[in-house]
Amino acid sequence: AWRGHLERTSCRASSFSSLPPPAMATASMTLMRAAASSRALARSWVRGCPPVPSRCGGPGKSRDVVSFQRHAPGRHHRPTARRFAAAADAEDADASTSTSADGASAAVAKAGGDAGTPPSSVPARDPSKPPEPDTPSVPLGIASSGAVLVPHPDKAEKGGEDACFVLRDQGAFGVMDGVGGWADEGVDPAAYSNTFAERSAAAVLMGASDPRDVIRAAHERVKIVGSTTACVAIMDGESGIVNVANLGDAGAMIARGKDAYFRTPSQQHEFNCPFQLGCVEFYPESDGADDAETFKVHVRPGDALVMGSDGLWDNVPHAEVAETVEACVRGGKNAQETAEAIATIAFEHSVDEEYDSPFTTEARNNGYDVEWWERAKGKTLVGGKMDDIAVVVAFMDEKEKCPPPAPEEEDETDGATER
Repeated sequence: AWRGHLERTSCRASSFSSLPPPAMATASMTLMRAAASSRALARSWVRGCPPVPSRCGGPGKSRDVVSFQRHAPGRHHRPTARRFAAAADAEDADASTSTSADGASAAVAKAGGDAGTPPSSVPARDPSKPPEPDTPSVPLGIASSGAVLVPHPDKAEKGGEDACFVLRDQGAFGVMDGVGGWADEGVDPAAYSNTFAERSAAAVLMGASDPRDVIRAAHERVKIVGSTTACVAIMDGESGIVNVANLGDAGAMIARGKDAYFRTPSQQHEFNCPFQLGCVEFYPESDGADDAETFKVHVRPGDALVMGSDGLWDNVPHAEVAETVEACVRGGKNAQETAEAIATIAFEHSVDEEYDSPFTTEARNNGYDVEWWERAKGKTLVGGKMDDIAVVVAFMDEKEKCPPPAPEEEDETDGATER
C-alpha cells in the first residue's frame, strides 16, 4: 500500500535549533487481563504526544518537495521480491543465511569470540540443526527494557501510526508500522498496527514462543482494513538465543559494545514498497507470515536488543545506533533512557535537510536524485526522512542478575490480573 512520503523543503534544519526536545510517548508495559472465561487479552498502551512544529513550507514550496510513494491498496501487483539491506558491508553483515525449504530465510549469528568479529568469519551452517555457540551458554534474562514512540509532526495530534509491545517477563518484544497510505482510502492506519500489536502480545501471553507464529496468530485475528509491517523478537533465556521474525522494513539489531553484531535486512518488493500484512478479505495482495524472515542469534550478557520502525533505520545507521547504546550504557542509563536517546537522534536526523540519511542513500542507489539543473550545480539528493519513529530497547544480562518477574496485581474493579 502507498505508505507515506518524504518531503524536503527549502526550510533549513537550523530553524529547529530553538525547539524543545522532540515530543515522545512512552509505550507502557503491555498488560494481560485474565477474564472470567480465562481467555487472555493483551493491550499495548500508546499515549498521544503534543504537536511538534512541521518543517514543511506553505504555498509556493511545492517545487521543493520530493515525494516517494508506495503501492496503493488494489494496485499492488506483487513484483518479483527484492530485499534491500542498506549499507550491507562486511563490517555490519551479521549472520550467515541460507534458504529453507518453504522459501523463508533462516539465519544464525554466533556470539563467540571478540565483539567485533567480522560476520564473514561465521561459517555457513544448516539452519535446520541446533546452533552450537562458541562459548558455553549462560541463562539470560532481561535486565531492563523500554520503548518510545515519536509521531511524524503532521500526525502528532493522534500519536502517529507506529505501535509496539513490551513483555519483559516473557522476553518478548515487537514493533509494527501501520501503512500510512490507507489514510487516502479514509482508513486510520494506526488502527491496524495497534490492533496487530495487541494480538501479537496476546499470542505470547497465551504461550506462543516462535516469533513467526506470533505474527501468524496476529495476522489471522486482525479483521479490519489496513496493513502493517511487523518485527517480533523473543529471547530463550536458557539457550541464550534471541529468535527474530521480520516482515517489511521495520527491523531489529543486536548491539555488542560499539558494534552492530547482528541486524535484520529490510524486505521490500521494490524501493520504498515493503512487505506488509493486511486482512486478505479487504487486501488480497497482502503478504503472509510465511514470508517473514527468521533468525536465531546467540547473545551473551551485556548485549542489547534494539528494534525500530523504518523511521529509525531510514534515519540512523546501525553503527550509530550501536555507538549510542554503548555511550548510554557507559553513562549508566537504563533501557528506557537509551530508547529515548536513540529516538532523539532519529528525530534530529529526520528534520536535517543536509544530513545524508540511509534513506536518501538508498534512494540514489535506486535512481532517484534532484533535478538535472540542480545536479549541474553540484547538488545531490540528501536529507532526513520525516516519519513516525518507534524504538524498543532491551538489555540482556545473566538471569540471576536480572529483576524477578513482576508480581500479578489484583484489579480492584473486576478482579482481573495485570502484569
